Amino acid sequence: MTKQEEQSIAQAMRAGFTLIEILVAVAIIGILGTVAVMNITANLDKAKVTAASESCRNLKSCIVNYNLQYKKYPSELKQLVEPRGDDEPILDGGEGALEDPWGNEYKYERNGKKILVTSAGPDGEWGTDDDISSNEIKKSKVD
Repeated sequence: MTKQEEQSIAQAMRAGFTLIEILVAVAIIGILGTVAVMNITANLDKAKVTAASESCRNLKSCIVNYNLQYKKYPSELKQLVEPRGDDEPILDGGEGALEDPWGNEYKYERNGKKILVTSAGPDGEWGTDDDISSNEIKKSKVD
């Protein structure tokens, strides 16, 4: 073997990565992946809160439309998704449209002309700080 061949073999061996370099690169990729997943999860939770808030306001508008069309308020939200006679339902999407992003049913209350549609929020329990209503926007504890 000539000196030049030995030098090119030595250079080829040095051109690869050591096990420690590969482990460091894998660890860095793992840390970046963990941070990305945590951020995505937090943003998904915020998106669910926003969707629930918008749905509460949309359901409230559908209740008002129901009243204008039928000259009475619905006794329950389910009436919004049921066709009435030859009329299409006020709200498309079937009964799934009456569930918040966490799979809980929205609550509908009416006091005279005041209408309130509420979601139990991320924890699924009524009367807690994370409840979301059609009348106000509350910050989620997800922040």
